[in-house]
Parts: sequence; C-alpha cells; structure tokens
Amino acid sequence: MKYFKIFIIGVYSMCCFLAYAQKGKAVDLSKALKVGDTFQPPKSVKLMRGNESRIDWEKLEDKVVLLDFFATTCGTCIQIMPHLQELEKELGGIFKVLVVTVQDKRTMADFFKKNGYLKEHNVNLPVIYSDDYLKDLFPHLTIPHSVLLYKGKVQAITKDGFVNKENILKLHRQRQITLPLKDDFGKGEMLAKLGAGNTGLTAGVIFSGYQEGVDYQPWRFEQDSLTGLHKSSVYNASMYGALLSLASRAKIKESYVPRFDRVIWNVKDSTKYENFSEQPSDVWLVDHAVSYERYDRRARVDSIQARIIMDDFVNLYGVRAYESTKKMPCLVLKICPVVNYEGKDTGSKMTYTGTKVLTSFLDYVNKFPPAVDEVNKDMKIRLGTYETLDDLNKQLATYGIRGDIEEREIEVLVIEEVD
Repeated sequence: MKYFKIFIIGVYSMCCFLAYAQKGKAVDLSKALKVGDTFQPPKSVKLMRGNESRIDWEKLEDKVVLLDFFATTCGTCIQIMPHLQELEKELGGIFKVLVVTVQDKRTMADFFKKNGYLKEHNVNLPVIYSDDYLKDLFPHLTIPHSVLLYKGKVQAITKDGFVNKENILKLHRQRQITLPLKDDFGKGEMLAKLGAGNTGLTAGVIFSGYQEGVDYQPWRFEQDSLTGLHKSSVYNASMYGALLSLASRAKIKESYVPRFDRVIWNVKDSTKYENFSEQPSDVWLVDHAVSYERYDRRARVDSIQARIIMDDFVNLYGVRAYESTKKMPCLVLKICPVVNYEGKDTGSKMTYTGTKVLTSFLDYVNKFPPAVDEVNKDMKIRLGTYETLDDLNKQLATYGIRGDIEEREIEVLVIEEVD
C-alpha cells in the first residue's frame, strides 16, 4: 500500500497547515515578541514584487499591518493570497499586507512565475524574502502564521481565518483587539492549568472546548511526565474529527473512508460537530472545538482505551459513534473482459497495489459515489488522470475491471446524540 499512502500524505500536506523546520536549527524563543509588545522593525529587508522599492515602517504605523508568513509549499498560504490582496485593495487606506518568507529570491521568483492560480488572480503583494529577523520575533512551526501590527505594537498573533474586514476595522478604530492566540509552542496540559499538578491525582477526566494558544493535537496516548499516569488527550479538534479517530482506533471502522455521504447524523444540529459552513475553520473551532484529557493508572492497548474514551463522550458530551449499514448508489468495481487501451497518454500515472487500495483511493478523491470492490485482486494497477467514469473505465478495462453505478448495502458511520 505504499503508493497510496505516499499520495495521501502528499495531498494532505498541500491542503493543510505546513509544519516546517527553522532552517534545520532549534527554535530560539528568547527574542519572541508577545501581544502588546513594542515592535522594532528591521533596519532593512530584502523586498520583491508589490509596488514599493522599500518599506517605510514609520508611515505604516498609521495602518494595520499584516505580516503573512509564507512558504511556496503551503497550499493554504497560496489559497488565501487573493483574499488578502482584495482585502488590502478594499481597505487600502488603513491596511497593508507584507508577505514574509525565509525562502530566497530565486525560489520565490520561480514560484510566482509558474503558479497559475496566483497569476490568474493577478496577485502582486510585496514579499520580504530571505528573512531571519521577523521569524525570530515571531517564531512558529506551522503556517499560515498571521501577525497584526498597529501603532508600533504587536496587536495579534493569530490564524489566517481571523484576518478579515471586521477585525481590521475594529483594530483600526479601537487601536486594540483581542483575537485567539496562535502559539505553536503552547501545550494543552489542562491539568497543569487547573493547578492540580501531581498532588494526590490517581485518575480522572478533564474536558473543555477551545484551548487558547494551543495548536490542534490529534489523539495521543502516552505516559504523562508530570503525574506518571497514562494520559489520553486531544486538543482543539472538531467533535466529528475526534469521534472519527476514536472509531478507527477502537476498530469500529477500518475498511472504508468515512466521507460525509457515509456518515449518518442522528443529531439536532450537525454544524456543532463539523464545519459545514463557509466560515474559516479557525473561527469555527473557537466556538465548537473539543479538548479532552484522561489520566489512568494502568496502560491499555489503543483499541480498548479508545472504547473507554468513547464511553466518556457518551457520558460527558451525550454523543456516540458506531457502525451501521445503508443502501445507497455506489461505484461497484467488477470483473470484465480485457480491452486494450487506445486513448491518449493521460500524463503522469499512479500505481495502486490491488483493487482494495484503488477502492480506498476512489473513495478518498470523492469524484464518484462510494466505491465497492467486488474484484478483490492483488495486482499493480497504473492509472493516469480521469474526469469521468468513462475515462476511468477505459483505463481499468486493460486490467479486466469496470466500474458501474449500482445500489449496494454498505457500511456507514453513525454519529448519534443520546438522552
């Protein structure tokens, strides 16, 4: 399954926040500024693009300045660039965007030359390249990383979802604003924040909503260094994401990708569990995130521990996840006569080690209804790009496989509120 796994990792890294090293060295937090600190601008910067040949930091004190930390490998950073440019255009009298990157001029110039999305949107924001100074003042591990400056002070260190017209106008008008803190070095540690330390604690569960200044952390089962107890934790996750991961660890679901058309919502309001709106996820999580810690005296295998935690979710949150079945239209892979492919070269190809892997991939990309494997063969299948089922079937036919849309009873995940 290595071919499929490599692809998933690659797509995920482009679609989500990028975690990256600081030029291969340990992060120095000694120079880091905090919200409310005075900002001392660099004496000079290396600048490209935009309409300025230099940055006059004194003139910018009367504007809200966004330092938008960026890298060419960060899909989210690229995606929000047109939005930031439009925001600056609309609020040009009070708002300025400065893109900041540690990457060099040649890398950035080549990137902007080749990126069709940014060229299509005529993005021409000023870029501070080969930066060390600003990165030391605002150290981070993930991007986008957004810093708002105004009147010579650091007003916010936050996530890109909070950089919007309303907040910029509010900051400019009131000269200060309180936004959720993005701190990649912050830790959940709800027990420590309660002041309980390790005095007398033998076991227990702590749960809450959004944790300020803490990055998202998926489920982690480990021995806690503070208490010596066995700790299970998740921070700033959606309820759906937390339950989905637990179901996987508990072996409740293993054999399919739980895309949304394979989820049954027996709840009053599914928007509390997952962000189905156009609202940025960063903003949605502030109101709906789940954070949880459990401390146990004994270690358990992950599957058993996950089931115990799912019982906690029933008792604490009144919600559970379990597997059921439902009849629905599916893309059914079947055996068919072999037909040589005579179409045009479809460009770069991917290799799938068996029909089971191909089925999982087809579910993941979500172009067709849920996929069902009725071939069940171990073979290397090489496919190029395709947009329609006909395109896919022409390539599959060379392996004696065909996909048809038919109804099947398939596994689904149920998210259910309990009384």
